[in-house]
Amino acid sequence: MLDDVWEQFFNCLSNYKQIVHYSNKQICGANFLYLQTDSFQSEESIRKLLLSCSKTITEQFKLIYRVEFTRKENNQYVYNHRFYVPNKKMFCCGNNCANCTRFRK
Repeated sequence: MLDDVWEQFFNCLSNYKQIVHYSNKQICGANFLYLQTDSFQSEESIRKLLLSCSKTITEQFKLIYRVEFTRKENNQYVYNHRFYVPNKKMFCCGNNCANCTRFRK
C-alpha cells in the first residue's frame, strides 16, 4: 500500500516546475526525500509544496505525514519525510477512556 502512496506523492511533485529532480532514499529505516530545484528557492516555498502534496495523498489514503527539514546544499534540499497509519484505538477496553470508540460518531 505504501508503494502506491509514494507513487502518487511523486506524481504530485512532478507537477511542480520548481522541482527538477527528486528521489527517495531509505537510510536506517528513515525515508529521506532529496529535492533538486531549478533555482534557489526558499525552504518555506519547498516545504509548502511538500505539505500540499502530502495533504492531498493522506486525504485519499487516511494516513498521517511528517515532514522535517534536514539540510540544504546549493539548490538541493533534504527532508525526512514519512507516511504512517494513525494510531487509533479500535476497541473498547472498558476503562471509560475519553477517546473510546463508543463515543465516536
